Amino acid sequence: MSNDTVSVQRSVPADWTGANTSTRNITLSNIGPWAWFVCDYAIAYAFAAFAFSLSPYSEDIQQVLFEDHIDRLPFCFGAGLLVALVAHIAGLHEPNQGRTSLKLLGRCAMVSGIAVLILNIELLMVHYLTVGRLITFYTFIGCTVGLFVIRALVVGLVVRNQYVVGFVGSEKFVAKADDLSDSGSTQGLKTVALVMKKGEEVDLLKWAVDNRVNQIVVDPTDTVSPSQPSLLSLMNISLTVSDYSNFVEKLYQRIPSDHINAQWVIKCQEEHAVLYKTAIKRALDIVIASIALVLLLPFGIIAAICVKLDSPGPIVFRQTRVGQFGRPFTMLKLRTMVKEAEKEGAQWAAKSDSRVTPVGQFLRKSRLDEIPQLLNVLAGEMSLVGPRPERPEFTPKLESQIPFFVHRVLVKPGITGWAQVNSGYAATEAESATKLSFDLYYVKNLSLGLDLRVLLRTISSFASGSR
Repeated sequence: MSNDTVSVQRSVPADWTGANTSTRNITLSNIGPWAWFVCDYAIAYAFAAFAFSLSPYSEDIQQVLFEDHIDRLPFCFGAGLLVALVAHIAGLHEPNQGRTSLKLLGRCAMVSGIAVLILNIELLMVHYLTVGRLITFYTFIGCTVGLFVIRALVVGLVVRNQYVVGFVGSEKFVAKADDLSDSGSTQGLKTVALVMKKGEEVDLLKWAVDNRVNQIVVDPTDTVSPSQPSLLSLMNISLTVSDYSNFVEKLYQRIPSDHINAQWVIKCQEEHAVLYKTAIKRALDIVIASIALVLLLPFGIIAAICVKLDSPGPIVFRQTRVGQFGRPFTMLKLRTMVKEAEKEGAQWAAKSDSRVTPVGQFLRKSRLDEIPQLLNVLAGEMSLVGPRPERPEFTPKLESQIPFFVHRVLVKPGITGWAQVNSGYAATEAESATKLSFDLYYVKNLSLGLDLRVLLRTISSFASGSR
């Protein structure tokens, strides 16, 4: 053991202090969405308090002159919460948020404006309270500048201190480094590649040190991969070694199904959130679905009338879908296609499908056609959040061509899901494979926090009509 340690140290340059001991180990994927949430809340709270201090009247004078004026503390609390929520919905807490300066500034201004507007409307309509125009203006300007500056500083720091990722393996595998180079650069990543051939001896440690690599990525399913002693020698210099599926999971929050194996699936099934899966999630489904059904009932009635007047056929469309553990169930939705849309058999729904009625186009865009699925949720056949239920006509072919497609049915299907807020409409097998990568991430990381993220981001996906 001591001899191995000596040989490793001799291969390392004298000035090498370890790849992971400086700011070079920072990437945007290291910053979680809830860390951004807390940060944005603190920024908005601070600038709202600062806006009060800039007001021409002190808080005591305001209460004397304007009895209907809101106090500083509740206003700051409301501004912080709303700015953080709207920022989350707008995607400002995701690793792959926009990096263009003007575009990012515009998104920050939009988030601040919407949050301040909602806060003022809520104060006036619910609490019959007002807030000074200067306070509102200063809060808007301060939050916009604060949200933008903190992101510009973080992005600047990350991009300047490049995090070098080395792909090691067969020529086919390391070609994926080029696919990640463009998108990775926005997160401060730089990719390098080392092609290995069967039977070839490679000094992996020297290559990693010469290229100042921070992390090595290998693929357990690859035909060629480094030996375990070589990988252990890298760990001895504080260099991170990870498999490709875990690397993609952290970077893009999805799991490529063609780079996992049965061992991954077995490990994924460990009951890390058994209480939430078996009790809390179901209780939340019942409560939220009941409230949503009451609130959306008027819109559902209007939509149903429009469906009836638009074209002949039933108002509610019933279709068999594959539920949890492969059990079939009847999914309900408002009809969006002509009466005999599948007279020639089951087929994929295209993005610009001629079978969709004019009213159906609007219902799909607004997702009002899915209101009846709240009844499926109450019946226990579906959940609010989960993989979209697939049709039994397509499932056998998808399972035969897409690795581990069947794994998505280990949880209940949902009205919305992680794939729906991250990917477009799946109308082909290739698009289904992309959506599966997000579904696998959801199955593995199922939690209350992830469900809340999906529900919040679903609000911003209504206009896109993504499923």
